[in-house]
Amino acid sequence: MRNKMAIKLGTVGAIMALVGTGVPVIAHQVQVVGEVGGTLHIEPNDNPRAGVPSLAWFALTRQGGELIPLEACNCQLFVYAQPYRSGEAPVQVPALEPVSAEGYENVPGAEITFPQVGAYELVLQGEPHTTKGFEPFELRFNVTVAAGQSTALPTSPSTDALDTPDSSPIATPSESEAASDRVPWFVWVILLVILAIALPLVLARARKK
Repeated sequence: MRNKMAIKLGTVGAIMALVGTGVPVIAHQVQVVGEVGGTLHIEPNDNPRAGVPSLAWFALTRQGGELIPLEACNCQLFVYAQPYRSGEAPVQVPALEPVSAEGYENVPGAEITFPQVGAYELVLQGEPHTTKGFEPFELRFNVTVAAGQSTALPTSPSTDALDTPDSSPIATPSESEAASDRVPWFVWVILLVILAIALPLVLARARKK
């Protein structure tokens, strides 16, 4: 019971310390270990999605509200899938880079792409670069990853349609003119029939004269 009370008081103390620095405080996950407190931010909107890169960064403070930049901390970040099994390797060990956001300067951050939907745990371990710094710490944050937004790929035209040339023959101008000059066969048939009928009539009239 005393441990739970100490954690609650430590969390409140860390939030009050952040308020004292004049840095805007948003409802993010806060963990406190010893004299070090950390607040987890995940962009965008603390709503990570599977398969979509998310920026996770940690606002670290010492007791009293002093910020801990990445340059002062030998930090490592481990991403574990939940439920965790003893001896299981982390899903990712992303490299930490300095991030400046929401009034914080050069705090530890990393880009994480969660592979699947589900629960994960982010474990941030750190120790000071100098012996006069803060005590070594390990902060653990639980993260729930939602389904990613599937983006429909634009349909591309078929390569066969693009690569295969039109096999239908193209008439040259001379061939087109020759085709237009040709008289259809049925016209010749009609002319022959008319000639066959008219010729006897012409001959008969000529005999009467």
